[in-house]
Amino acid sequence: MEKLFKSIINDAVKLEASDIHFIPVIADKVIIQMRINGDNNHYDLSMDSKLYSRLLIYMKFISHLDVSERNKAQSGQYLYEHEISYYLRISTIPISLGIESCAIRITPQYFSERGFSKDDLDFKKIRNEIYNAEGLFLFTGPTGSGKSTLMYELMHDLKKVKNKHIITIEDPVEQTLDGIVQVSVNEKANISYNQSFKAILRCDPDVIMIGEIRDKETAKQVIQASLSGHLVLSTMHAKNNIGAIHRLIELGITTEQIKQGISCIANQRLVKQNDSSRSRVMTYLFNDDIVKYMVCDFNE
Repeated sequence: MEKLFKSIINDAVKLEASDIHFIPVIADKVIIQMRINGDNNHYDLSMDSKLYSRLLIYMKFISHLDVSERNKAQSGQYLYEHEISYYLRISTIPISLGIESCAIRITPQYFSERGFSKDDLDFKKIRNEIYNAEGLFLFTGPTGSGKSTLMYELMHDLKKVKNKHIITIEDPVEQTLDGIVQVSVNEKANISYNQSFKAILRCDPDVIMIGEIRDKETAKQVIQASLSGHLVLSTMHAKNNIGAIHRLIELGITTEQIKQGISCIANQRLVKQNDSSRSRVMTYLFNDDIVKYMVCDFNE
């Protein structure tokens, strides 16, 4: 199984795939797809259910999942050594009794400085704002739109140019950045967003990065940190900038806290170009825009 697993992963790395999907279809057959440049592509290898079951047991084992559990979703991580090191996030989900689908997210272990495009004026504007700002910079957009990558770029720049003390809480840590304290959520070890947040506030951070705002408790802690003078970066699933405001209100954040605590809400997505490459399209609201919107919209 190790040889088969390595063959699939090596092919995915060669093709620059971001994800691999194992999908059980008709009886006794499993197809494999790879997400390349945003599109799912069929991988020229299919397997029967017996072979897939053995491979799945192997993948669960190396990523420290419960091999015997077939009826609950699980997610784990494995460090894969190739020409460089990659984090593999291996996730399983039951699709019917005793049958599971599996997905693997492939991410280089170490963050690689990309440099800033001369044409990426939106990024430069946010970067310049973030240099001397405090409060929450919230990044929204669909899954796979590059929200986390953008935050890594900004954190790398803040460390390199401003030498900020940065602490992150991630689920899991996606890439390692030199000189930055990165905490990985581990519910089994009682290392949650909420528990970690309380601890890092005692460690004198200049910048706090929270991987994702998922619930009311995390939202309140993020806002409180932004109101106390910290620079906070985080992501949220929202359709657009305005949608993020209403989502925060649903999570119990007051309009006054939003006006006082949020420095920027950015929404981005990756749009395919004619040459099949993808470029980042971004819209953003800075604090003045947020305040104007809320004064006009909420007073009507």
